[in-house]
Amino acid sequence: MHKTAETPSRLFPLLGLMLAVAVLWFAREILIPVAFAMLLAFLLSPIVKRLEGWRIPRTAAATLVLLMACAVLAIVGWLVMAQMIEIAGRLRDDTRHIQHKIEALQGQSSSLSEMISTLENLGNSVQTPSPGAQSPIQVQIATEHNMMQALRDYAGDVLRPLGTAGLILIFTLFMLIDRENLRNRLLRLTGEQKLQATTKAMDDAGQRVSRYVLLQFAVNAGFGAVIALGLYLIGVPDPLLWGVLGLLLRFLPYIGPAIAALLPFAVAVAENDGWRTPLSVIGLFVVTEAIVGNIVEPMLYGVHTGLSAVALLISAVFWTVIWGPVGLVLSTPLTVCLSVLGRYSPQFEFLNVVLGDEPVLTPDVIFYQRLLALDQQDALNVLESLGKGQPLIDVFDGILIPALAMAERDRHTGQLDAKREDFIVQSIYEFVTELTEAEAMPLSGREVRRTRVFCLPANDAADEIAAAMCAHFLTQEGFPAIAFPVTDSPGELVSSLGCQADDVVCISAVPPFATGHARKVAKGIAGAENSPSIIAGLWGYEKPGDARMQRLTKSLQATVATSLAEAVSQVRALDDKAKTTAL
Repeated sequence: MHKTAETPSRLFPLLGLMLAVAVLWFAREILIPVAFAMLLAFLLSPIVKRLEGWRIPRTAAATLVLLMACAVLAIVGWLVMAQMIEIAGRLRDDTRHIQHKIEALQGQSSSLSEMISTLENLGNSVQTPSPGAQSPIQVQIATEHNMMQALRDYAGDVLRPLGTAGLILIFTLFMLIDRENLRNRLLRLTGEQKLQATTKAMDDAGQRVSRYVLLQFAVNAGFGAVIALGLYLIGVPDPLLWGVLGLLLRFLPYIGPAIAALLPFAVAVAENDGWRTPLSVIGLFVVTEAIVGNIVEPMLYGVHTGLSAVALLISAVFWTVIWGPVGLVLSTPLTVCLSVLGRYSPQFEFLNVVLGDEPVLTPDVIFYQRLLALDQQDALNVLESLGKGQPLIDVFDGILIPALAMAERDRHTGQLDAKREDFIVQSIYEFVTELTEAEAMPLSGREVRRTRVFCLPANDAADEIAAAMCAHFLTQEGFPAIAFPVTDSPGELVSSLGCQADDVVCISAVPPFATGHARKVAKGIAGAENSPSIIAGLWGYEKPGDARMQRLTKSLQATVATSLAEAVSQVRALDDKAKTTAL
């Protein structure tokens, strides 16, 4: 019954996502202007707020800012188009270099031209009718030129983008003027119970989108500056124009830089005799785009948008399929909003897992997964990379012991077969041996302490490995410590060792049944003559509260430690206490 009720609830987010994709596709004529308007509102809202701080009414401030933005775009567009028209006229008059290069290419590919000519002649001979055969009658359909039809088609091609631009401006203006009202209505739709989560989501999305747009403009401006400087050094005319075009076209991800490179390449071909300058132009764009696209952008955008590099690529493909080139421009801001939705909405958590750049698995889970895959080398690489820069004791506490605990849990529940169990235990034992030997400190460099420590495993091989870890770190602290294998009679072992009251026995127990196993061993030791101090190492357990700690201490008749670092600290405290008592 539980599984039957749970399955539909898991399907609801998937069905909702499919419905959202359908809406995005069929309502794109309306949603595209709204999305562009939201992006512009994010950009212009800080300026409007600044003008409001200067006592300018919001409506006037929003209108003024929007008109200034339109004026800047119109001036830049007019200057670029004027320069492009001038360059086009110059290229039309200067065709000598282009004709020379075409003739050179035709001369180098004469064999290919002869082959193509032969194939064309063969095709003509096949299509030529045999003598006496009746030639087919060619029918030509003549269409009547209708001036009204031509005007209507032309008006549609011109008015449609103008209408879309007008909608974007209108939506942007109303979003800037009525932003608080829109925000309050959205909060009302989500409900007062989710007020805090919705507020955080809106602030998070706004900050991420704003940072992304500003960073993208900065990166594109740097790209355009490098292109302009490079083209100037190469000797291509109008380098500033090509730099501005590179800045603007690069807002179109992936294909924008290629389009920006074609124009100066064509100019270089037309105005130079050889191929050195045109190929230098292509090389400049390729190298610059490779550095910016593969190093600068993943480093900046991934950190500041919260999206992984793979998510950025997938989102670009998805939104391009849904909305075309416009979707390519809006892909990252829209995907940021989806990732934020998954972060603050449990029903859509999968969106943040798929799109976000935050680690979805903890280091111990990643390490254990590689051991489950029987890949010892990859598991060692994971251990070294995730533990790089950390003290070895923290690596053991944070990765190795939790992995042992997961293996024990899976073994007791029957999910771990004997082959993998042996492989995991043996691999972790080898890792512990290799890492502890590499860290071992010479005897001359250690502080010698008087308290002897005996590390006893509580039940099985996992407890033995943890006991060896504990003994290593105690030895590094100068304690004479030794780890023993599992024994059925811990009390007899302690008695045979001649333990004294100043000695310490550290019981090593790995979950899931660490408490019961540790209690059994502690009970056997407590009955021995000259009982030593007992520390119960319940490795990997969450640090209990004061009340639970008191119950555990009383139940185990021992001091409780939940990590190797805590056990070493407790042994050090007992040694200091013994020194004080002796004095």
